[in-house]
Amino acid sequence: MKSRGRITEALMREALLGAGTSVWEWDVRNDRLSSTDASAALLGYAPGEIADSQIAWNALIHPDDLDANHAAYLRHARGETPIYEHEYRARCKDGSWRWLAERGRVIERAADGEPLRAVGTLSDITQRRQAQGAALELAERLGKLARHVPGLLYQYRSTASDPLRGSFPYISDSVIDMLGLPPAELTRDATAVFRLIHRDDLERVRQGVLEAARMLRPWRCEFRLVHRDAAPRWVNVLATPQREPEGTLLWHGYIQDVSDLHELQRARADAAAAQAANRAKTEFLSRMSHELRTPLNAVLGFAQLLEIDERETLSEQQRRRVALIREAGAHLLEMISELLDLTRIESGQMAVALVPMAPWPLIAECVELVRPQADAAGVSLLPVAGQAGGPVMADATRLRQVLLNLLGNAIKYNRRGGSVEVTLAAAAGEVRIDVIDSGVGIAPEDLGTLFQPFQRGAQARGPIEGVGIGLAVTRALVELMGGHITVRSAPGAGSTFSVTLRSAG
Repeated sequence: MKSRGRITEALMREALLGAGTSVWEWDVRNDRLSSTDASAALLGYAPGEIADSQIAWNALIHPDDLDANHAAYLRHARGETPIYEHEYRARCKDGSWRWLAERGRVIERAADGEPLRAVGTLSDITQRRQAQGAALELAERLGKLARHVPGLLYQYRSTASDPLRGSFPYISDSVIDMLGLPPAELTRDATAVFRLIHRDDLERVRQGVLEAARMLRPWRCEFRLVHRDAAPRWVNVLATPQREPEGTLLWHGYIQDVSDLHELQRARADAAAAQAANRAKTEFLSRMSHELRTPLNAVLGFAQLLEIDERETLSEQQRRRVALIREAGAHLLEMISELLDLTRIESGQMAVALVPMAPWPLIAECVELVRPQADAAGVSLLPVAGQAGGPVMADATRLRQVLLNLLGNAIKYNRRGGSVEVTLAAAAGEVRIDVIDSGVGIAPEDLGTLFQPFQRGAQARGPIEGVGIGLAVTRALVELMGGHITVRSAPGAGSTFSVTLRSAG
């Protein structure tokens, strides 16, 4: 029987060694280890190469692990732990290091409690440690990737009865910025996330999750999250469920903050509505302008006929009244023409034909056309300065309209005894035309809106008539000709409007 028992014990030791585990016994007081050869075999040593003592074995333990291993044994020897257990690295015969897991316990003590004999096992766990290291490396790599993903990656495990009850085995650190919640809290309980869902969206989210869980198909949904006192944030969630053996559902998903996209879509919708309203306004103004011009031309025509009728002459008082009708009608016709031009420009129907042309003759012509207006207002028109500059690329009709409008404004907003001057200069492939007046000037706060339709600044409250269309049309025409217009002005110091066009040479 004793022989059979020794055979059985030997077989067990060989079986354990084949599985990467050895059994040891330690005479603590005399420092003698049994089965050292079996333990050393795990590290590639031949029998007898390692002495049968704990001191000899400690020489194989990695220096960084030795103190922690001895401390684990002392805690057990003092009775603080039921067993001695530690993992450490040991040096192989070829110089490499393998991970070993040692477990043991004291089975005999002296009367004073001093350990006398201990038994235990030693297992090679190198492969497990390598797998753990690979898993940690993979998790670290995933974490690095997740930190650079513009969203939130997660793994969610829900209960079998309620998909909205569960926890997050994994959730990327982006959850702190997106939801203001620490990942550690959500790995225990996901309730905090669902409390953030906007109450108007909660039932829709619940029904969507229930349906996806029942059908085991991907779930996508957009809803709002409300965090503290901040404005609701729109998120887009995509998740795919899979059923686990114990009946729970494991979801792998991604959450993206799409608040900016919603804002953009809303802005686009608002812009589309504004464009539609603007098109309707443009069409209305265009039709109204055409409808008004026909009867107005008739009124002006009859007023002129009354003035020149030699058979039935008018009295002086009647002539003044007819002149007022004609002047008011002409003013109204000018405003309607500007309004019509503005609607044509806004609708893209204003065409220009750019050709090389000398600007100086056209400037001189325009100056002469407004001379009667200047004389009536007591404003001097100075000679055009700077005839050099060469031809420009422009549409003669539209450039004439631009110059007449600028000269008319320079006279209209001037003072009796003031002056208007036009200068011409060329530089760097461009020609600049300056219309300079000595009038009332423009306040700095009005300069920013000067070229916007129906904006007249301080003049809106003044005695001079106008609706604020002319400069808007002027700028649009200059830009259609490939140029630009600027203004320099100060209250009481006059204004300078500069039109810059491309040289034709």
